[in-house]
Amino acid sequence: MYFRVLAILLYLCISAAHARDWTIGVLALRGDAQAQAHWQPLADRLNQQLPDQHFQLLPLDLNAMKTAVAQNRIDFLLTNPAQYVQIDNRYPLRWLVSLRSSHEPDSTSRNVIGSVILVRADSDIHSPQGLMGKGVGAVSPDAFGGYLLGYKALRDAGLQPEQDFQLHFSGFPVDALIYLLRDRAISAAIVPTCLLEDMQAEGLVHAADFRPLLAKQTAIPCLTSTELYPNWSFAALSQVPDKLADSVTRILLSPDSSKNPQWGAASSTSQVESLLRSVNQHPQQPQIWQQMTDWAQQHRLLIAAIGLILLLLGANHIWVAFLVRRRSRQLEQLHQQLRSREIALEQAQRLSILGEMASGFAHELNQPLSAIQHYAEGCAIRLQRERADHPLLPILGQISHQAQRGADTIANLRLWVGKQPAPNSAANHSAIDQPLHALLSHIWQLLGAERHQPPCQLQLDIDNALTLHLPPTLLDQVLCNLITNSLQAGARQLTCSAFQQAGVVTLILQDDAGGLGAEQLSQPFIPFRSTKSDGLGLGLVICQRLIGSQGGHLTLLNHLAINGKMGLQVTLTLPLNPSKELTFVTNSSGG
Repeated sequence: MYFRVLAILLYLCISAAHARDWTIGVLALRGDAQAQAHWQPLADRLNQQLPDQHFQLLPLDLNAMKTAVAQNRIDFLLTNPAQYVQIDNRYPLRWLVSLRSSHEPDSTSRNVIGSVILVRADSDIHSPQGLMGKGVGAVSPDAFGGYLLGYKALRDAGLQPEQDFQLHFSGFPVDALIYLLRDRAISAAIVPTCLLEDMQAEGLVHAADFRPLLAKQTAIPCLTSTELYPNWSFAALSQVPDKLADSVTRILLSPDSSKNPQWGAASSTSQVESLLRSVNQHPQQPQIWQQMTDWAQQHRLLIAAIGLILLLLGANHIWVAFLVRRRSRQLEQLHQQLRSREIALEQAQRLSILGEMASGFAHELNQPLSAIQHYAEGCAIRLQRERADHPLLPILGQISHQAQRGADTIANLRLWVGKQPAPNSAANHSAIDQPLHALLSHIWQLLGAERHQPPCQLQLDIDNALTLHLPPTLLDQVLCNLITNSLQAGARQLTCSAFQQAGVVTLILQDDAGGLGAEQLSQPFIPFRSTKSDGLGLGLVICQRLIGSQGGHLTLLNHLAINGKMGLQVTLTLPLNPSKELTFVTNSSGG
């Protein structure tokens, strides 16, 4: 009896010495918790059938699975055939059994892995070309059903996924792609076949909210956009003893009355390997980057020498580019200065020519205007002798008045070109008192501003007694030009105000016609520059010089009108009684 008990204890000790923990790495396609819950019956079955061994699950994603194999942290792995091929190329595996379909009553189908390209049921995308420029979600660049199969289907449809649309890789769990598509964060999703049906069976989504962009007929009751490939398989790593691997294979292939996944003989990898080669993902294909790395390690000194030469050439190029750029800036500045001087010279020449022309016109027009005035006065004298209230007398008076107005305008034109009237001429002593309020009202009526389109209203804030002593028509010309500019610019309201202070009268005209641009406002008195299609660009120049000839100033600035619109404010500053000895004043801003 004693020896019998001793033998039993010895057997238990030897069994305990040989027993160990075995870790099964599981691809956690739908997350760690789901993978643990779904595959725990597999571990329980193995633990029950092999009581002297202990099996435990370790859910992993694609990258973590590769790392765990490389570090010998797992002994078995349960994953898709594409990852099996990629891992087996570096770390020899033994593919023991393959899963059968859980979506068919008899679980006879081998090929169940595929991709379905889903869009929302209400999406306006009805063909692969509709994805151009849109956001498309996938699991990972090396996910089999979660990207590679869908990638090939889209490429076969004529698209270049890396270029034609925006890829969004969400990682595991793959369920997140369905939610992103549901919430319109992406326009389409590449997900494994049967994922949508599984999530609907679990009450997570409504399959009717989605539709496949590409659809293929298959033997399984799941939507798919691609061909189907062999199901997941169970493999053993090299450290697993052959006896244990054989025992696990027999257990999984033996009939099981429970609802656990059904297993069959290991599937061929030829179909999967062909697919991986077609999308340049097969591990045995030459990798250009790896070849470049290997070559670089073999020719380190040559690369260092070439790098040093390129660095020196790059530094020299940068220095030369800097010198060229600095010299170019200097030449550009000199060019701008030369161009500015050329423009100034051209303007001076044109103004000189215009001045000579104006002087000639003034000389030639003075004679006919004087004759018109004399004829009109002579006719008026004769008619007055015949009949004191002759009806033609007012008309002849208007003719004489307008002829005198023309003569005064010519006299102002001579002032503009810088020539004073002769000392004994009538024009030299023709300055008169001009009431500002009455003058502005007269000009407003003379221009017919009441009938202008769009209609414009005039508001005068000027003392009736405020008077300026100026040559006839000089202020008329200036005000006519300024008011006409406002009317042509679309002013709806024109305000004129004036005040006297220390022998100086300031007249302010404000409109609401939009004002001037920054460039115009910075240099408003440049001749021959106009925004009007039929303008010569001389109006403001003439006004500025006429005011300057009387010792005054003309300034322009933008302002905000009372009605909230932007407008232009013109300020005229004139001495109350300009000296008769005043000579022409040249303003540098007038060119």
